[in-house]
Amino acid sequence: MKINLIQCESCKGLISSAAVNIHDKQIKPGIQARVWDCNHCKHEHFIMVMDKTSRRMMQENKKDRQKIGNINKRAQMLKGENQLTEEQAMKNLSQVEKIQARIDKRTKELDEHSQRLANEYQEALR
Repeated sequence: MKINLIQCESCKGLISSAAVNIHDKQIKPGIQARVWDCNHCKHEHFIMVMDKTSRRMMQENKKDRQKIGNINKRAQMLKGENQLTEEQAMKNLSQVEKIQARIDKRTKELDEHSQRLANEYQEALR
């Protein structure tokens, strides 16, 4: 089993990613900062700023990841029954690549959008 550790910028303490409590802090109506607090020193770490647009983009990414999961489950089922043809496998791969490209593009846009929001609301984040 792989354990991911996160280091606090303030106290340099190590925290298991499973133990990190991520929560949203309202900046103003409709605008939230996603943060986590160090379990050792309680220092608040900024992750991103979210608004209606960023929440929609995150939801779209979640739906697309579920689509990829469904394609993979269906392919595994067919493979287990020896019914997965090379043509079907190539079609599945193509679908997954298209969906993943959409996720990657949207994630980049989401990062840029969050950075613009963070710049706009940086005083409220202090």
